[in-house]
Amino acid sequence: MTDAAPERVELLMSLNRLELRFGSATSLVASDAHDDPSTLEWGCRAVLPLWEPEDEEAVADNARLLGPGISLAQTHQGQRQELTILSMSGLTLDLWRIGHIYASLDSRDADYEHFAPLFDKSGDLGLHSDLEACLASGTHVVIIDRARIAPAWRGLGGVGRLLIGRMLRWVAGQAALVATHPYPIDIPVDERDDRTRETREKTVVQRTWQSLGFEPFREDLWVMRPHMSAHDDAVERLETAFGRYL
Repeated sequence: MTDAAPERVELLMSLNRLELRFGSATSLVASDAHDDPSTLEWGCRAVLPLWEPEDEEAVADNARLLGPGISLAQTHQGQRQELTILSMSGLTLDLWRIGHIYASLDSRDADYEHFAPLFDKSGDLGLHSDLEACLASGTHVVIIDRARIAPAWRGLGGVGRLLIGRMLRWVAGQAALVATHPYPIDIPVDERDDRTRETREKTVVQRTWQSLGFEPFREDLWVMRPHMSAHDDAVERLETAFGRYL
């Protein structure tokens, strides 16, 4: 690839080869708040398997996809090389069974402290009273901690949003609520004192989640209510837009 146009087209033409991979873990018995069996830690990836290097054309096609910024990670599955182009991870809480919501959040990475405002003892099952209507669709709250896409796949009309939407069909299919804390995690820690840049890039990230049916709740938390149609409608529009590549 010598210019931007062929790179964009080739990436989009690779969409129908992507595989979504899921993994999750929970404890059988609790010994502390961190391993409460009412919480499930999960992660998912969008993976692009490269061609088997059977001829020069396949080798050349693979080489074009090994350039900088096209993947977050490169791994081997047997003889086949794979590229991770998007990763997402988080936590699912079962409000029906969980005993200590705040302790479960506090025992984990500091990022999870941002999600404490979702919960309030005055609400049903510990969910904030402003969100109680969500319990009509389930008792699980899905927290998206991190979502990252390789730089080369950004600006292609919503590839990242399409993949997140497809992942959430499995991760949050029966959830009462899905929440995230939109933040530009790619800003280096030593550059986060630049408030102008932080605000500008945070706005971009928030706009991305808003286009997936998420809306602001409070303290930089954004929520998606699965019992409403905004998220499903947004994903369907993306599927239509990318229809010729899928």
